[in-house]
Amino acid sequence: MTSWTEEQARALITDSGTLKRGLELAAPAKWSNLGRTDTAAWGECKGSGSKPYQTGLDLTEPAFKCSCPSRVFPCKHGAGLLLLLARQPQLLNGTTPPDWLQEWLDKRQQTAGKKAAKEVEAAAFTADGTDAAPATTPTDNELARQKREAQRLSRMQRGAGELAVWLLDLVRAGLAATDNQPLSFWENQAARLVDNQLPGLASVVRELPTLRHQGADWPERMLSRLGELYLLAQAFQRLPELPEAARQELLQLVGVNLKKEDILATEPAVADEWRVLSVAVTEEDRLTVRRCWLQGQQTGRYALVVEFSFGGQAFATALVPDGHYTGTLTFYPGLLSLRAVPGTLTFAGLTSADASPPYPTTLPELLDAYATAVARQPWLREWPVLLTGGSPAFTPDGRWVLRFTPELAPASASAEPNTTAMQQVPLLCDDLFGWELQAVGGGVPLTIFGEWTGRGLRPLVGWGAAVETSSAL
Repeated sequence: MTSWTEEQARALITDSGTLKRGLELAAPAKWSNLGRTDTAAWGECKGSGSKPYQTGLDLTEPAFKCSCPSRVFPCKHGAGLLLLLARQPQLLNGTTPPDWLQEWLDKRQQTAGKKAAKEVEAAAFTADGTDAAPATTPTDNELARQKREAQRLSRMQRGAGELAVWLLDLVRAGLAATDNQPLSFWENQAARLVDNQLPGLASVVRELPTLRHQGADWPERMLSRLGELYLLAQAFQRLPELPEAARQELLQLVGVNLKKEDILATEPAVADEWRVLSVAVTEEDRLTVRRCWLQGQQTGRYALVVEFSFGGQAFATALVPDGHYTGTLTFYPGLLSLRAVPGTLTFAGLTSADASPPYPTTLPELLDAYATAVARQPWLREWPVLLTGGSPAFTPDGRWVLRFTPELAPASASAEPNTTAMQQVPLLCDDLFGWELQAVGGGVPLTIFGEWTGRGLRPLVGWGAAVETSSAL
């Protein structure tokens, strides 16, 4: 049977309150009639009433069922059962699903079968061409919509032009002049960009004053960011002259949101067997953001799935670390298509935690690929990489670096062979994460998946190259 980890269980529990209560219920004394098969798990949890709550898990999706009145999925009982399955799977020793669970599982299978049949029918209908709409002339509503879009674009381009002038004035005055500028200096410019419907540019302007507090090299970093921003403003003013892929990229960068429905309808779907490499969840107020990096096991292609949850509701797609899913992803249009919208994904089980993903790259290969990517998309912030051959090390000056053997280090005409500078790259992580990576490696080179920023590697998960053990980091 497939083994679940606590990290994978927690990834399915989006509400922090439910997770807290689920942890309290993940105790053997609170459960009876526990059992599991390859595809399901079940148990009865003691509650305040005379009858225990019947709780079940469909491990093929996964999905949750409970007889309690909660409308949250998973409820605290489902969360507790899943955590108990991850922590003490030997306690779920029953092998025959109870009738109430089997009835629920059968209904889910029937629903899934009907859905699959409808998708096949729809695909055949489209292929037959009988759904082709007849050519029509634009309606008054369509003409009005086109006029509004043209007016909006004109306003956005004027705003981009004003930003370019502001950036030139900023550079002419010198970066030292920004030292005494109040926060309102930056916020006023950002507000003007928002008024001109350019929220993506506004967010970059708001980042500029924070660069002064990120190290002694802030002038170099700010000048680089100003140059990227100026190039973006100039390119956006020439939007009609650019190829379609570049236009789509720029529209997203300045803050035009694309609807998932439109992407699924207009862009080609990519079928593969997708492995979830990393899951990162952040919270702001009641909005939870989840960033999942996936890798196609046949194509080797990386995909970033970003989803949002409000008020502790479940994410639209159930993705767990090291989970395998068969189906399609549809990528956002642009110069470098990384972000994707899930199509029909079927849970195919969990990857063994000690199995390193395929298609790793060495440091020279990473630098070459990143240079090519930046040449194509100069506003690239992070580049996914599965980097092999490095060992994490803590330097005397308090930094974490990834050190490579000389044969894996990139050649450099300006450096002596086998120097330390040639053999290490910065790790952008805190001390705890660095020590965890070092423990995973056990003194041998690692395979690390992370995001390359151009200034270093932001590690997300690592696997020991020799001992073949992975980290739930």
